[in-house]
Order: sequence, then structure tokens, then C-alpha cells
Amino acid sequence: MPRRNLLLILSFLWLSTLFVLGGWWVYLMIQLGHVMEAAVSPGFVRMVKWEGGTFLLLLILLSVSLMIMWYQDQRKTKSIQAFFASLTHELKTPLASIRLQSEVIDELVSKVENTRLHDLTGRLIEDTQKLEDQMDKILQLSRIERGGNLNPKAIELTSFVKTTLDRWGQRIEIDYQDEEQLPGVMADQFALMLVLRNLLENTRSHATTKRAKITITSQMGVVQLTYQDDGFFDGDINRLGTLFYKHNSTKGSGIGLYLAKKLMLKMDGKLSIKHQNGALVFELTFKSASEVEAE
Repeated sequence: MPRRNLLLILSFLWLSTLFVLGGWWVYLMIQLGHVMEAAVSPGFVRMVKWEGGTFLLLLILLSVSLMIMWYQDQRKTKSIQAFFASLTHELKTPLASIRLQSEVIDELVSKVENTRLHDLTGRLIEDTQKLEDQMDKILQLSRIERGGNLNPKAIELTSFVKTTLDRWGQRIEIDYQDEEQLPGVMADQFALMLVLRNLLENTRSHATTKRAKITITSQMGVVQLTYQDDGFFDGDINRLGTLFYKHNSTKGSGIGLYLAKKLMLKMDGKLSIKHQNGALVFELTFKSASEVEAE
């Protein structure tokens, strides 16, 4: 259940409980009014009624005020999310154009064998890809936080991973291993590509040797992809993957692993992060397509 729906339900439960208790208190005061008037002075009875009624009214006003503030905050949050989603979408088109033009320039420069220009265009392409990665993350995060759904379908994981590595795995030495005749898995192609791109970007940003090992295995109706590099992590493993958590790193935005976990859950899969000899091991677990069809 989305967090905003849970908060709304809890708020309504609090108001309902408050009104029920207030109604019960008023009922008791009316029913016992004559008994109290016979036992104590009328002034004391009026004081109890006024103080109790005032306290109840203040609780109701406070609760209603909190509800109004919560509703306004939700509207503001949705407006901000919609703004960033729109801005990100608008920026993606010129960024893609800059990257394509940079690749064309890089091809032309490579023909004249100008090493300096070739290095500069290579950096321009790499920086543009980093910006595109961040835009995709923000756009997908906004979509997920607003309750958007994915479209999982059966894909061949091995060929998809190899295609993604060819496109986004530049400057990383990949040790790739898989089993023969792996079953298809249920996944959303764009979401899975974003998860893999995030793992590759982590290796480029945090690992020292820019090497990674990918292993794909299948067992008991699930397919598992294990990703490991030599990046060192000494923070809180339990907080890794929470929104904006970066430990002591100055790189990145702190949304990559959080988004990867969310996307895997949306695909009925799971992303597990383990600590092994100071390094991190990422395990992506998928449902096989045959198992889903059997259900």
C-alpha cells in the first residue's frame, strides 16, 4: 500500500475515534447530569461541562487543522513531482540530440586521427550519458512515487543483459557467466535496463579497478543475476537502498539503489544487497516466465 494512502487512512481513523469518544463523553454527561447535580454543586457541574467541551472542541479543531495541512502538503508534493517529471521529459530530447551529434563528431574526428579532439568528444559523450542516466532516474522515480505501474513481459535475460552491456558498459571490464538454456524471465525492459545501468554507473563511480563480475543462474523456478565489483563500502548495509542515503560518498544522487529496489518489486522480483569482504554483492531475483504462465 502506498505511503500516502496509509497516512490518509490513519488520519481518518484518528478523526473517527475522536468523534466517537467525544460523542460517548457527551452522552455520559447528559445521562449522568442529574445524578451529578444532586451530588455536587451546580457550579461544579457547569465547570466540568465547559472544560470538557472546550477540550474536546480544541482536539477537533487541531485534528481538522492537521488534516488540512496534510492535504495541502500532498497537493504541493504532487505539483513538485509533476513539475520535475515534465522538466525531465523536456530535457531528455535535447540531451539525446547532443549525444547523437557528439557521436557523429567523434566518428569524424577519429578519421583525421586527432587524439586531443577524440578525447574531448569522448568525454562529451560520457557526460551526456551521465545526464541522461540522471534524467531517467528522476523521471522513473517520479512515476513510481505517484503510483505508476510497469509492464512486465517475458524476455530472454541473457541477450538483454549482453545488449545492455554493449550499450552502457563502456570502460568496464566485465566477467560474464551464465548457464545454458536459461528460462525467460518476467521484467519491464526499460525498468530492467535502468537497474543494470545503475549498477554499471556505481562501478564507474565507486570501484577502483573498473571490473565487474556478472553471473546468471536458474534454480527452482527463479532466475538470479549476481553483480559484484571491487567497490568498498563501510557504511550501514541496512540503510543502503533507502532514498538519498549515500553514506560518506560525494558522488551520485542517492536515488539509484532505492529506485532499483522499487523497480524490482514492481516486477515481482527482488534486489538483495550483501556485504562480502568489504565489497557489495547485488543479487537480482526474477520470476521465470514459465512459472508465471503456470499460475
